[in-house]
Amino acid sequence: MTTPTVSVCIPAYNGGRYLGATIESVLGQDFRDYEVVVCDDASTDDTPAVCERYRSAQVRYLRFAERGGASRAWNGCVEQARGTYVVLLHADDMLDRTFLRRAVTVLDAHREVGFVHCTVQHIDEEGSQLQLQRLYEEDRIDTGEVLLRRLLLEGCVVNPAGVMVRRSVYGSVGPFTDKIVWGVDWHMWLRIALQSQVAYLAEPLAFYRQHATSDTAGVMASARNGSDEVLLMADIFQLIGRVRPELLQLRRSAMRQVAHRTWCFAEQMCQRRLMRASRRGLRRSIQIRPWMLLEGRVWALWAATYLGYRWFGQMQSWKHRFRVRFVG
Repeated sequence: MTTPTVSVCIPAYNGGRYLGATIESVLGQDFRDYEVVVCDDASTDDTPAVCERYRSAQVRYLRFAERGGASRAWNGCVEQARGTYVVLLHADDMLDRTFLRRAVTVLDAHREVGFVHCTVQHIDEEGSQLQLQRLYEEDRIDTGEVLLRRLLLEGCVVNPAGVMVRRSVYGSVGPFTDKIVWGVDWHMWLRIALQSQVAYLAEPLAFYRQHATSDTAGVMASARNGSDEVLLMADIFQLIGRVRPELLQLRRSAMRQVAHRTWCFAEQMCQRRLMRASRRGLRRSIQIRPWMLLEGRVWALWAATYLGYRWFGQMQSWKHRFRVRFVG
C-alpha cells in the first residue's frame, strides 16, 4: 500500500448533518495524493450511514465502541494517519479546493516549518458567510515565537479548520492533551510553536461552521472554558520554564487575558439567556484575577444575569453617552 502525501482525518461525533459536505470538500481538491480517515467517536446519529456512502480505497471509516471525547478522537486520527502531512478537519467544517495543494507546497519547500494555517471564513448552519478570521494580509513564515506570543496573549488565533501539520511533528511533541476539554488544539499549537517555524496563507482556504450544537458552544454553555484555560496556561508555562525561561515574563499578561476572555464568554452567555453559566463564568474570571472586582463592568454584568441582558446594554449606552458629553 503506497503512502499518501496527506492524511485528511475527520473526527466525528453525531455530525451526520454536515459530514457529507465536509467529505465532499476533500474529494473535490485539486491535489489528489491524499487519504481520508473518518474516526467516529461512537455517534448515535446517521454518521455511519453517511460514511458508508463514501467508503472507498481512498476513504477509510473507523468507529470507536465508546465515546472518548475530542482529545481521544484526535489522537486516534493521528495514530491512523499514514500520510507525511496530517489535516484534522472537524466534521462540520470544509476546505477550499486549493487548500491541500497550497499547504503541501509550503511544507515541501520549507522543512523547518512544523505546520501551516490559513485565513478562515466563518459560516452559519446554512453555509452563509459570517466573519472572516484573518491574522495577516500576506503569506508569511515566522519563527515559532511570533505565533507563540500571539497564542499566549490573544487566545487561540489558529483556527483548526485550516491547519496542516507534519506527522513527524505530532510524533515529537506528543499526543493531544486529555487534561482539558476547552482549548485542546490551542494547547497543541503552543507546543509546536515552541519548537518549529510556522507558515501562514492569507487567502481564505477553509470554512469554519458556527452552530448551537457544536462542541465549542457546548463547552461555553458549561462555563468550563475559564477553568480549562487556567490549566492550559499552567501546563504551557511549566514547559516554557524548561525550554524558554526568558518567556516566563509573559505569564502575568497571559493570565490577565484569560480573565478578560472568561468575562467576555460570560457576557455571551448572558446575551444567550444562559444566566447560570454567565454567573459561573463571572465567578471564574474573578478567581483568575481578583482585581476585576474593582471593575464596574463585572458588577453590571452580574446584575444583568438577574435583570436581563437588555439592561446591561442600556447601562453601557448610558456610560458611553456620559463619556462623550462630559469627558470628550
